[in-house]
Amino acid sequence: MPLRPRPFRSARPEPRILEEEAPETPIPEQAWPRVRADELVTLVAHVFAAHGFPEARARIAAEALCHGDLTGSPDTGVADLTRVHLPLLESGLVVPHAQPLMIADRGAAALIDYRRASGLWAVGDAMDRAVARAGRFGVGLVSLRGIGPFGRAGHHAARALPHAMIGLVLAAGGEPGQPVNPLGMAAPGGAYPEFVFDMDKPGAESAGLTLLVEVLAGVLSGVADHEHDTGLLVLAIAPTTLRSADGFYRAASALFGSMLGWEGGAPIRYPGWREAQHLEQCRALGVPLPGPVRRELDALAASIGLPPLTSVG
Repeated sequence: MPLRPRPFRSARPEPRILEEEAPETPIPEQAWPRVRADELVTLVAHVFAAHGFPEARARIAAEALCHGDLTGSPDTGVADLTRVHLPLLESGLVVPHAQPLMIADRGAAALIDYRRASGLWAVGDAMDRAVARAGRFGVGLVSLRGIGPFGRAGHHAARALPHAMIGLVLAAGGEPGQPVNPLGMAAPGGAYPEFVFDMDKPGAESAGLTLLVEVLAGVLSGVADHEHDTGLLVLAIAPTTLRSADGFYRAASALFGSMLGWEGGAPIRYPGWREAQHLEQCRALGVPLPGPVRRELDALAASIGLPPLTSVG
């Protein structure tokens, strides 16, 4: 998975604050049974492959779908497999083996129609293409359309992180009743965990931001000419083409380090910090899954001749 925890330095409150801090209130998922993270992703990949996905495409899609469960946002995770993605595949609204059509290629920028491919795979593929272009030109931009639901924009943006790049994903449009996650960004954090930000929807007062996303993701991709479609802008930036790697590392460390602190006995953290911690915990202890979701996955496993998920802990 692109999002990776790192060793980090944490600010410490005064001993008096630690002593007065109330014990953490248990959350429901602490009581959920856990399964191995790699086993969960592998099962979802097998399910996608059984529905016609090429093997590599199935793995990318599975990682995107399981991202929410692995980083503490299970409402946008594997529960969507049976309620969103499989119905779209079975109805033909998403084509598992669709081949992208390159409409325009201008070196650092491209426009691609993914022709009803799974968004879980297509947006990650578009980011990989943007990263390759950024490696050559310093910046890579892919405008795309013709995809199904794609999960969390931040996950796809984070595919730029292993390449020490900044990733940005903007989305507009979508299927009726299935609002898209319109903005995701990821950036190296220097000495601290990577910054990974997801915006579900702009606030009512953010008309300017809404229009910005619509122009860059919708108007640019031409999605307005296609019903029930999603348009995106995927951008990768290679900072070291503009400044030294050491200079960028030190500046990022200073920025994200300045965001840390304590208030009222509670830690102040930036987006990506808690997600990295949750990912590390899931890899070590297993991924918590609610009972109904676990039963659905075990039934899917049985339907394709695989054993049920293994409980851990």
